[in-house]
Amino acid sequence: MKKKIAIALSALLLMSAGLIAVNTASEEKTVEPPKAVMAEVDTEDEAGEDAKEEIVFTKSFSKIKAGKTKTLKVNVTGASWTSSDTNVATVTDLGKVKALRVGKTTISAVLGDQSASLLVKVKPKKVIGIDPGHQIRANTGTEPVGPGSSTMKTKVTGGTRGSYSGKAEYVLNLEVAKKLKAELKDRGYKVVLTRSKHEVDISNKERAQKLNKSCDIAIRLHADGAGSSSASGASALYPGTDNPYIANLSAASKKLSEDILDEYCKKTGISKRGLSVRNDLTGTNWSTIPVTLIEMGFMTNRSDDLYMAKASNQKKMAEGMADGIDKYFGSK
Repeated sequence: MKKKIAIALSALLLMSAGLIAVNTASEEKTVEPPKAVMAEVDTEDEAGEDAKEEIVFTKSFSKIKAGKTKTLKVNVTGASWTSSDTNVATVTDLGKVKALRVGKTTISAVLGDQSASLLVKVKPKKVIGIDPGHQIRANTGTEPVGPGSSTMKTKVTGGTRGSYSGKAEYVLNLEVAKKLKAELKDRGYKVVLTRSKHEVDISNKERAQKLNKSCDIAIRLHADGAGSSSASGASALYPGTDNPYIANLSAASKKLSEDILDEYCKKTGISKRGLSVRNDLTGTNWSTIPVTLIEMGFMTNRSDDLYMAKASNQKKMAEGMADGIDKYFGSK
């Protein structure tokens, strides 16, 4: 706000009479006091414009589950939003965050030279256990077929081999397992593998126990073999209602088996042999979570074997199984 202040300027000393007398040899002059001069003084804050408002979050969160959407809000309008890792989560211009896969990302709101940032952790939809069946060398030692059982079975066998591709089953199982892991991670799941290499010695009981610790379901990957090359197609094995160890998991395991097998065969075109009840599988009987064993196809059948050996087809196999897992959890 501006105020006018009258400032009296004088070139000489002001006499008490208000006049200055000057005597010279020739005459006497009276000099009027000078007129007051008005000057404007600006009393406005000289610090410049008011400081810009700091951006702060008025609605925030630090964790979100993959597949879910939540909205962040700040105290200003017109801010632009960014995510430091769009593979983990994306954010719209309105601050709506969509969680995609497990990980961490920094969400930022920016307006001019002001910004606010928040670290967001994306949690998994579910934890999926995958057991790539077999290993490079069999372990012919024995272990109980189920908890408390006196029936003993071989700890882990060597598996079959492709009659036409020459590929060992343990190799095929791990190749598909790794592709399934990648596909599931992209869909927001966390994945636990019982093995990530061939040179291991892990029994079927130990594989089940590993997945029991942190997983919601267990997928056992195998491939079939037969004396006749005409046998073909995929099947899924699950524990029956009369299973002496995990009868309580039969219904959930059957649904898991059905959902995965249906979507797998739909995606790959491999023929569907159907579901089979099996109560004699160690890796199944030691599970404490819903479990299925997927026989992906016959390695003794020319068409199945050569199809499964091809990397691009393995990707389809993984996508089909992932579709089935989505279906089982109700997200498909």
